Amino acid sequence: MNISLIEQLDTIRIAINEIMNTCSRITIDISESSRVAQNAVVDVAAAERAVDEAERVLRDAERLLKTDGQDALQQAADKQRELGYQSNRMTEISREARQLADRFVGSTIHAVVLNLSSFLSS
Repeated sequence: MNISLIEQLDTIRIAINEIMNTCSRITIDISESSRVAQNAVVDVAAAERAVDEAERVLRDAERLLKTDGQDALQQAADKQRELGYQSNRMTEISREARQLADRFVGSTIHAVVLNLSSFLSS
């Protein structure tokens, strides 16, 4: 069976159109992939900034605990020695200082989590 030249050209034209459609879909997929990759880079950068901020806040909290918390405990211990006896009140003050330091850490961590959540959701 002989296929006419026109039929052969039609077959080639159809194949070329299918190839062009496939190329168009590939181009669209590449563009979409590029957009998704760019968004991922932006998201990673935002996450890195959030982690850096969280680390900074935690360092600040640790520094405050080391200085203010230690100072409060040291003052209580010094006062106890100065008076020369163990006072229930001094023990209570030390306990309160420790509780305040613990609450400060808890509220700081809570604030970091809230800041990180709001930063990541923006």
